[in-house]
Amino acid sequence: MSATQLYIPRLISIALRLTQLLFSIIITGISGHYLNTLKDFHIPSPNGRFIYTTVISSSSLLYSFGCLIFWKYTVFPVDLGFFVFYLVGFGVVTSWIVDGMGCEKVWDLEVRFGVWLSGRPKDQCGRWAAVETFTFFSSLLFLASGLLAVYKIWKQGKDEVEKPKPWFRCL
Repeated sequence: MSATQLYIPRLISIALRLTQLLFSIIITGISGHYLNTLKDFHIPSPNGRFIYTTVISSSSLLYSFGCLIFWKYTVFPVDLGFFVFYLVGFGVVTSWIVDGMGCEKVWDLEVRFGVWLSGRPKDQCGRWAAVETFTFFSSLLFLASGLLAVYKIWKQGKDEVEKPKPWFRCL
């Protein structure tokens, strides 16, 4: 096995984990701030939608950070699980933006800095669209990490020279 075949998947994996960590921090920060300011600005309750999104993003933050520390280890079923969890989070956030917040467009990324925390739904469409966008891209990143791990395990099984590693130590 050449050095390129050995190190390129590891570098891709580290880049994916760093991006997952960054996106999880952004989602946790925005939705956590929203949950913190609900009572101050008399915003209608999200009915668990942003609580779910905050729990998933904070869990994936811990998982991504742990995988960065122990970068040879990955548990691909967890990656594929986070892919599904983030897709569900994307769906509930999109539903809330359209139905609960009354934003005209689902992917409305306009941000009005002067009235960021005014409590009016139209002024916060950009914030929720950011959560929606980062949730969707986080799901794609976890899918890519899971598929990369599956590829490395499949490639490992084809190599007869090297003794196979355990399934959780694939990168």
